[in-house]
Amino acid sequence: MRAVVFETPGIENLKIMDMPKPKPGPGEVLVRVKYAGVNPVDYFTINNKNARPIPHIPGAEFSGVIEEVGPGVGGVNVGDEVVIYNRLFDGTCRYCLMGHEELCVNSGLIGVVTQGGFAEYVVVPTTNALKVPKGVSLDEAATLPVGALTAWHMLNRAEVHPGEVVAVFGATGNVGSYAIQFAKLRGAIVVAVSRRADRVRQALMELGADYVVTPDDVKQVINELSEGLGADVVVDAVGQSTWNPSFSIVAKYGRWVTAGALTGGDVTLNLPSLYSREVLVIGSTGGTRAELRVLLNLLSKRRIRAPIYTKLDLERVKDAFDIMFKNENRVGKVLLTP
Repeated sequence: MRAVVFETPGIENLKIMDMPKPKPGPGEVLVRVKYAGVNPVDYFTINNKNARPIPHIPGAEFSGVIEEVGPGVGGVNVGDEVVIYNRLFDGTCRYCLMGHEELCVNSGLIGVVTQGGFAEYVVVPTTNALKVPKGVSLDEAATLPVGALTAWHMLNRAEVHPGEVVAVFGATGNVGSYAIQFAKLRGAIVVAVSRRADRVRQALMELGADYVVTPDDVKQVINELSEGLGADVVVDAVGQSTWNPSFSIVAKYGRWVTAGALTGGDVTLNLPSLYSREVLVIGSTGGTRAELRVLLNLLSKRRIRAPIYTKLDLERVKDAFDIMFKNENRVGKVLLTP
C-alpha cells in the first residue's frame, strides 16, 4: 500500500513508500482510508523523536470504509463507513469509567504511538471506529476527530451560555473554524480573532462570527460589546503568541480555555490579575467518544458545517503542511486523499 512515511524526524524526510498492507487482529478492523485531515499534531509528530513504530506513518484524523474485521469483532461490518476516534484507551481506568477516554492513563494517539491514516489502509481497534450516519460524507467526517472534537470539548469545559461574549483566537484554523460555529450554536456573540481578518472576514462570518478582528483591535471591540467588562469566554488554542492579548480581555468571573500551544507553551501569568478577577483558566484536550457522536449527529442534521479548504493527493503531503501554516486565505481543513 502507498503511505507517507518517515524514518528520521523532519518534514523534509517525508516520502511516499510502498508499505505492507496491515492485517487486523482480535478486536480490530482494517479501514481503507478515504480522507485524512492535516493538523498541527501531525506536524509535531513528524518532527518529534517519540513517534513509533519507525518507519512511521503519521495521520491522527481520518475516515474510511471497513474492508476487513478481525476475530471477535462485533457492532461493525465490512463496508461500513466510519470515522476514527483517535484516542487509544483501555476502558478500565478511573477516567475511562467516568466517560473521559481522552484522559485514560494508558492513552496515546493513533498516528503518534501507532501507524496513522496518511496511508491507503490502517488497522484500528473496533472501539475507535464510529459509524458515519446517513447524510454525512466521508470528507466531512474526516474533519471531526481533531479540529471539531477539540473545539466542542473546549466549549463544553468553558460552559458557554446564550448571550455571552466569546472571543475565538486562531479563528481560521482547524479548531477555530469549529469553535466559532459551536459558540454561535450556543447563542453566544462571537468575535473571531485573526491576524488575517481582512482576507478571511466573509468566510468567518459565514461560519457564524458576528465580528472579525485582528489581535490589535480585539480589545476595543470586546470593550464596546461588553461596556468595558470584557469577554465572558476566550478560546485560545494558539499559544504563547496570543496569550497576552487573549488573557487581558477576559471579564471578571470569565473563563479562558486552551487546548494547544502551537506557537509555544511558556507564558507568564500575573497572579493578582487572575485572582482579583476570579478568572477560570481551563485546560482541555481532545474529547470523548460520546462527544464525537454528538458532532456526527449535528452534522447529519446540518446544524453545523464542515469547513474544508482543499483536498490534495497523498503525494502532496508537504504542500498540505505549507498550506496549513502559510496560506493567507485558508479557512478550514486541508485533507489528503490516499
